[in-house]
Amino acid sequence: MNGSPQRTPNIPRFPNAPRTEATTQPPDLKSILRVRQLARIRKACLPCRERKVRCNHQQPCQTCIKRGHSDLCYYDQPRASSSPTPQPHQPELQATTDPNHRSNNTAQPRHPVSRDGSVSNASPSLLGDNSIISVARTDTTQPHANNERRTAFETGILPLLGMDGTSDGGRGTPAGRLETTLAVDQDMISLFGFYRDRVHSFQFVLDDLTEIEKLICSLLSREVQAQQMDNHSLCLLHAIMAAGAQFSDLPIATRLSKSSQNRKHHFSPLRSFDLLWNPSKRLIQALLILGHVLQNNMNPRAAWILGGTTVRVALSVGLHQTINHCALRLSPAEAQQLRLAIVWQDALLSLAFDRPPASHEMDLEPDLPALVSSEPSSQPLDYRQAMNWLCHLSFRHLPRLHQTEPVRDYSRLFHDFDLYESSLAPHLQDLQRSNSIQELQEHYSLIVHRYFLLSTLCRPVLSSQNKGRFSEEECSTILNRFQGALKRSVRAFIKLRSISNLATRSWAFVHNGLASALLLSFIGQGSDSQDQNSQEILAELVKTLTERSDDVGQFSAAHKKALRAIQALQRSSAEETRCQSENPSQEHHPVAVSSENMTVLPEHFGNTQEPSMVNLDDWLRDFDFDAFSPLESYNFIMSDQVPQDFGF
Repeated sequence: MNGSPQRTPNIPRFPNAPRTEATTQPPDLKSILRVRQLARIRKACLPCRERKVRCNHQQPCQTCIKRGHSDLCYYDQPRASSSPTPQPHQPELQATTDPNHRSNNTAQPRHPVSRDGSVSNASPSLLGDNSIISVARTDTTQPHANNERRTAFETGILPLLGMDGTSDGGRGTPAGRLETTLAVDQDMISLFGFYRDRVHSFQFVLDDLTEIEKLICSLLSREVQAQQMDNHSLCLLHAIMAAGAQFSDLPIATRLSKSSQNRKHHFSPLRSFDLLWNPSKRLIQALLILGHVLQNNMNPRAAWILGGTTVRVALSVGLHQTINHCALRLSPAEAQQLRLAIVWQDALLSLAFDRPPASHEMDLEPDLPALVSSEPSSQPLDYRQAMNWLCHLSFRHLPRLHQTEPVRDYSRLFHDFDLYESSLAPHLQDLQRSNSIQELQEHYSLIVHRYFLLSTLCRPVLSSQNKGRFSEEECSTILNRFQGALKRSVRAFIKLRSISNLATRSWAFVHNGLASALLLSFIGQGSDSQDQNSQEILAELVKTLTERSDDVGQFSAAHKKALRAIQALQRSSAEETRCQSENPSQEHHPVAVSSENMTVLPEHFGNTQEPSMVNLDDWLRDFDFDAFSPLESYNFIMSDQVPQDFGF
């Protein structure tokens, strides 16, 4: 390795041939100019040459785009290469590394430039030509140069890494062809507008949204071409478009199609493990937004898996270290916002899956503003800061390791929660202080999340295994806070559905609202007044859900089961009320639990009604809810333990 140029992921490898006098002499300038001239003179692409039509020599050309076969736009390999051969560069690299030729006027060794434009120190690479990363890198830069090598890579190496090479249709796509994957101008403007206005404030990831908007404007004005952008920025744009499509006003079929297309194109630049060796701020942002997109596509398991990858990528670059240890060379504010975004997503998913969070190392309290209760001079928490603090509280009171019987200090939990609520902005505490639609949405959104968190932390009191661990007074206090939190969460979910599509298209809101309603159905067996109040809330929820059957059709299997279970419990309660009403002395029974309001016919679900759902109704009707504790029944319904023949 001594005397040879340093090899890094961004500097091509050259043969380790012995240095001779011929190789150290400057090459013929005429031959170099000839090679570069041939690279600039590009003939027409193969389809245009075959059809004998005009070609503008782009990749793909306008003719191929108009004819609808841009994927067939190829040029002869010798003519398509726009970079000179490695030999002219070898003496230059050698001159920069040879100590005998160094002087003040000698060019210094070039350092690779990161995705964000910052220069990083070149690190030597000891990878051989046959290593997986070298093969992957070669396959990315020259996808069609060696078909046998590429086929061997797809069939031999990808399966070992858990990847299917046969379904990897776009892995060998040249960077220049990514231009056509971006939406047309009008779609790009509208989808970005939906993301900025409807998604960004409630799923905060981008701390530099104005910079992203400037980049889109440059694309629209043709000041920047797509092939001039790095892959990570392209991934981020596709993730933004996919998220914007999910919350757009387009018909359901078009909305799903546009989101799916952008989600597919998001992965195209990352097909050769690019994220493993060259992460960037844009890549982490793209992965975070894609995690939200997968959740909202009712695929939380994929989001959970991707979230773990995102956390590992962030840890690998030292994002959890606050003092100038981040390899991305971000400012403290940029690193802080990335950590908070990762913790936000991980905390909500961990609550939903009832698993310990994976990003504990990034949950740093100095990243959060001080609470008003601890420092009176501090400002009240706005919605974003309130969500960050809520996630921090979940990390503080959730165990780092999964435990079957967690024991919590509920007095400390309720104390922390009360201090947190007293530090919120006025419109987050009092509905009457909301002066805009945005503040109204923030008020109900925070209620859904914060009381779902409180109810989740109170769940162990329902477990039969924890009987005897609490005194009667403690159990009564916890249950009162628990039931009150569930009611507030469900009410806020109902209100939010009427003023925003967050509660209909965001998986986090749908899950937290339905999970709270299902638990409320199981524990609403207190006094008659409490039970009637709970039944009224649940009846209103079922009514609002079934009035908009399109939204129910987009629910995940677990959410559909939860809704069916709520309906089954409602029907059971209605039958009990009807039996009691047969007594002449009890002529009053609440309208909210009448069979008219609770019986939901299959046609309310439109095309989303599956035959397996009818069988599930029969199965739920025979399920003995009294044989299990409320927590056991909840876990059973929300899990995948329903027999496989139900088609979930």
